[in-house]
Amino acid sequence: MLKPMLAFLLLCPMLPAQTVPHATGVAHAEQVDLAYETFGAKGTALPIIAVNGGPGLSHAYMMQNDLWQRVGRNRLVVLYDQRGTGGSKRMQNGASQSMDAQVADLDAVRQALSLTKFALLGDSYGGLVVMAYAAAHPEHVAKLILSDFMA
Repeated sequence: MLKPMLAFLLLCPMLPAQTVPHATGVAHAEQVDLAYETFGAKGTALPIIAVNGGPGLSHAYMMQNDLWQRVGRNRLVVLYDQRGTGGSKRMQNGASQSMDAQVADLDAVRQALSLTKFALLGDSYGGLVVMAYAAAHPEHVAKLILSDFMA
């Protein structure tokens, strides 16, 4: 089965590259400035916010390929760095690292982008964050996606 699939891929013309809008920004929460990155644009398709694992990791590991650019062809995609990581290191001294603070941060990102309803994807530890967010703000969550990789 692999050989026919490989032949198909080699013989198919490459699809033309599609330019997807890309932007960065900062959402201001009570104790931290949160860096975010977007692909695509608001439209009729449900936006998605992807929350990375960790804790202590930025969203950089989720950028290993062009997945988010491809998804962004049809909808707005948002990734952000959780407090204390990546571009979100500007925090007040003694800022909380509690789950409530993480939920408030995610809501600050939502508000900064004026999103009412969206799909929420959490990878690994991000899954805990999105479950807590969905419990606190069910009115904003249209779909909840949990992912994890076990070796």
